[in-house]
Amino acid sequence: MYQQQVYQFSTALGLERQVVGLKFLYTWAEYQDSSLEEYQGRTSFCYMTLQASKGACFKAREYHCTCGRAREALGLTPPKPTTDSGEIYFSCGIYQSRAVAKQVQDEVLRIPQQIYGIEMGPLEQLQDADLVMMVLDAFQAMRVVQGYAYCYGPPRNLCTVGNQGICADLAARPYVKNDLNLSVLCAGTRRACRWSRGELGLGLPINRFLPVADGVIQTLNGIEYPDAKEEILHRLSSPDALGIAIDQGVHYGKNSELWTKKRQEDQERYEAWQVQQQQTEERVTL
Repeated sequence: MYQQQVYQFSTALGLERQVVGLKFLYTWAEYQDSSLEEYQGRTSFCYMTLQASKGACFKAREYHCTCGRAREALGLTPPKPTTDSGEIYFSCGIYQSRAVAKQVQDEVLRIPQQIYGIEMGPLEQLQDADLVMMVLDAFQAMRVVQGYAYCYGPPRNLCTVGNQGICADLAARPYVKNDLNLSVLCAGTRRACRWSRGELGLGLPINRFLPVADGVIQTLNGIEYPDAKEEILHRLSSPDALGIAIDQGVHYGKNSELWTKKRQEDQERYEAWQVQQQQTEERVTL
């Protein structure tokens, strides 16, 4: 789905990994009716995400996911009492007190309804999706946030604590809040998937992907500097592949400079007009 938009979005950003689509299969029947091949073997949801970002398409259920926290976050299994209480987090030795651990756990969201299984793969290869997930560098994440702000203003549901960086941050929270979330990932996924130290995670519901992707394109001329625009043009299949003309004559600082100059000129015109008005009024009075 969205093959052209995914191409434009990925090429404009220079993504090295594919954009991942995730679809929730609520029932056994939906899982059986899915045409995707079932995942072979058992692994973490993080590693499934890595494989999907490399082109793999599959469906999976509780059995295939070895991480208990991910199964709970995705709604594949109900949470244990020790999850809700924050005891599991506190037992890790990374929070000062049980109260802090409980507070953190309350903000690490999970999908409340029962989910039977999932479909995953590159977004453009799926027929349908509920969520979009990506792992990208800090500059690319900045550009996505700028594309979001172009359409929706500031994102208001951001939350990341360095725990459950894929399952909770990129899947559960965007789905529950119906909004974008940014993640610093977590030690587990960084070790399992060997993400680079500079990579971050970003997730958003499918209904926000097209507007955000368009926002990335629409802000390109105003944000990117000429050297970056040359790199983008080099990646494109044709100069007009993004649906806009890439203008080398404008960029982030230049636009502001031109606006400031125009405002100063307008102020000077206004002041000259005031002088003329005052002189005219004085003549009339005489």
